[in-house]
Amino acid sequence: MGPKHYKAGYWVEQGFFDNLSSFRDLKIRIDAVEDPKDRGDVFEIFVEALLETQPIHQCDDHWVVGDVPLPICEDLKLPNDGTGIDGVYRDRMGNHVPYQVKYRRAEQLTFAEIATFYGVTDPDRDHVLFTNASRLSGRVPKRNGVRHHLADKFHALDAEQLQVIKAWLQRKPVRHNRAVPDPAFQSQALSDINISTLRRPLELTAAFFGISLSSRNIRFSLRSREISLA
Repeated sequence: MGPKHYKAGYWVEQGFFDNLSSFRDLKIRIDAVEDPKDRGDVFEIFVEALLETQPIHQCDDHWVVGDVPLPICEDLKLPNDGTGIDGVYRDRMGNHVPYQVKYRRAEQLTFAEIATFYGVTDPDRDHVLFTNASRLSGRVPKRNGVRHHLADKFHALDAEQLQVIKAWLQRKPVRHNRAVPDPAFQSQALSDINISTLRRPLELTAAFFGISLSSRNIRFSLRSREISLA
């Protein structure tokens, strides 16, 4: 799979996403693009790759505006012409999540700029606003279902994650370097726990999390009872 935005091929071929060491590098490039529509397109393409390569939103598949299947639009009660959204993604639980992408040179996003998105989405169902702005206007109403992916989350991307994003955009194999757990951290946790003061502790373990080194050693040392939460 690769990007679905109709301008993705052009911007990827231009090398727009090459040699990024931080999101700031990308922002400098986008800010230098003269046409606001082009700036928005580049950012939408980047968000596609973010959804598909980074686990934060648990994306399983996505559709850009104009390509969202009609049954999904009907279920979400979205306009058939895609007004107010830039796409929909399906999370790993099977939920369909509409999203909008807003790139702005300014630090603040006004309510007028996202009012249509708020108008077409269900306030109590999950929906996501992606923006490089650091904050929203105080006039933006509170609602239960919306999540805001703001500048801080984009700036948290490191060079390795940006390389993964670039590879996905280029339709190349994506390699993830898995973290290697350091037992020293769990050993430190054990030393921080004064287990001599504990008497038959009750350990609660979520079944899908497995057994950590710390919990295993505590259990064997104190013969604790365990309740697994399915």
